[in-house]
Amino acid sequence: MPTTETTTPTGEAELRALDALLEIVKAANSPDVLEAQTILLRRLALQGDVISSRIPPPRNITEIGGYLNLLETLQQPETRSQMLAGILGVAGPNPPPGWIAARPPLSLLMLANDRPAGPWQPAIPLSFAVRSDFVPALEAARTALHAQDAMLPLLAPAKPLPAAIPGVDPPADVLPWLGRSLQVVPSAALRDADADPLALARLNGTTNPFEIVARSSTLAAQNWDAVECTSAACATVQTNSAFVPVAPALAVAGFYPATPLPQPTSLSSVTWAAFTNVTGLVAGVTTLGEELSLLYTAADVLSSGFSPRLAWVWDGTTFVTP
Repeated sequence: MPTTETTTPTGEAELRALDALLEIVKAANSPDVLEAQTILLRRLALQGDVISSRIPPPRNITEIGGYLNLLETLQQPETRSQMLAGILGVAGPNPPPGWIAARPPLSLLMLANDRPAGPWQPAIPLSFAVRSDFVPALEAARTALHAQDAMLPLLAPAKPLPAAIPGVDPPADVLPWLGRSLQVVPSAALRDADADPLALARLNGTTNPFEIVARSSTLAAQNWDAVECTSAACATVQTNSAFVPVAPALAVAGFYPATPLPQPTSLSSVTWAAFTNVTGLVAGVTTLGEELSLLYTAADVLSSGFSPRLAWVWDGTTFVTP
């Protein structure tokens, strides 16, 4: 008996392959794959059999030459390339010019956090956000602390730009959205000076300002005056502990605490824990719009609550109206 072969129509096979590809793309969430999703969706909408080419099939080489000469005269090289792609039925330039918004030069990167064991650990986030150009120096600072067996739990959540709400002013402190602000985790200090991974302390017998220190498991212990707080008040206690000052390490990465360092009055006081980085901000020159454009797309900036203040200028402390 003759053998009967079952074949899949070419069109159906192509659709199955396309479905499989789309499922793979949908399942991923990296920035590159998300951009690939955007490219695929736009190609499906503008190329191939979904929407026919607006250029009728050329009848001869003279018509093609006419198109090419016209677009060259109009100085439209991108459209010229896409016209050829439409005539030939192939993919045009990738990515097609103008389809993908220009990426900001910098980004907010998520770094794995230090999470020392203890009752404070549940409140320490798994990661924190920092501006990409600050990462190498900050990682070097953390490495220097780790070399002294000290851990530095940090708090800097990645959050979208505040939405534009009529009648509502955006936050006055823009630095967190610029990747220029972080905190040591406040709940990792001020409760038990003999055990907390962080403390607000100074060497016993001195009148030095209190500073943020991290506990070391290997350095020699010394006598310190440390701040302990309750929900109602704070007091100075003595502890024999091994501490490493945090500020000198973070200064190498451009992050500095406030001067003088605010003193807490209860556990709810957290301003003492903040560090800011104003590297590259030039007083009287740097605008808020310039800074935001380093991290966010133009569409995100213009739709945010900061959009009316893009011309505001850095004065050395904050961004103010020019």
